[in-house]
Amino acid sequence: MRVSVVIPAFDAEATIGAAISSALWQTYRDLEVVVVDDGSRDATASIAEAFPEPVRVVRQENAGVAAARNRGIAESRGELIAFCDADDVLLPPHLAALVDTFDRTGAGIATSNCYWLFAGGIHPSRTRYKGRFPRPERQRLAILEQNFVSTMSLFPKPLAEELGGFEPSLDVAEDWDFWLRAIYAGRRVALQPRPLALYRWGAESLSAAHARMDEHAEAVLRRAAARDDLSAKERGYLDRRLAGPGPAELGRLGDAALRDGRYGEAAASYRRAAGLVPGEQRLVWKARVMRIAPRLTGPLVRRRQLRIERAVGFDESHVR
Repeated sequence: MRVSVVIPAFDAEATIGAAISSALWQTYRDLEVVVVDDGSRDATASIAEAFPEPVRVVRQENAGVAAARNRGIAESRGELIAFCDADDVLLPPHLAALVDTFDRTGAGIATSNCYWLFAGGIHPSRTRYKGRFPRPERQRLAILEQNFVSTMSLFPKPLAEELGGFEPSLDVAEDWDFWLRAIYAGRRVALQPRPLALYRWGAESLSAAHARMDEHAEAVLRRAAARDDLSAKERGYLDRRLAGPGPAELGRLGDAALRDGRYGEAAASYRRAAGLVPGEQRLVWKARVMRIAPRLTGPLVRRRQLRIERAVGFDESHVR
């Protein structure tokens, strides 16, 4: 067996069936699906257990998403591990394209583009990756700036064993910490650029808990700052990053100011955020467009953003 699709799940009865079905509908067939029910209090496990082979369900007491990922990897029989979270959906060519990218590039990790899935559906402009992907020689610094590796990635099972798995103390951002350690262990990431999956982005997701996400993002970076293999440039970046608000918080402040028509404040927040994550194309675009005359360009940016948000049912609770 080549690929094990690991689906960690907790109280996911509304979406787990779609996630498992999407894994079974893959055009790539040399796979199994391992669902880890992380102590769900609803019908998640019974729904998953209703699926036939190659679906297997593993139950455990609630221990968090990192422990569920680790358990899924440990129970897997495949040579390669692919993740699909319990509220995400894989389009039929997703896995075949991801395996092809992994095999063709020789990269240690292959990651996939996807559409953000909102209550109102998807929008062509809302994809996980837009613009340039970090070059291999820049990926050490880039992974400190932001998590540029999707959870919908493919990697050899021995990599998890080498790294010691996902960090259980991190309730969120556990994947960022894992990819960071993988890149600093010498692995590089290749992008499958076509959006062939749907990543659900909603007020109920872990990523919507802003303060909690910011806290764990800082914990990831503080863990990174304790490393003894950082270059001077990498350590300097971490010192600057940990000295003030992170780009996610600055981006939210900018979006709130933009919605309220406080264009000067929005421009300043976007500029600071873009300086910390120069690879985040949407932030960089907003910072550049609003840099010269925010009172003139701000209304145009605001109208464009609100138009897209209305189309997909996106509001303040979704802001990253």
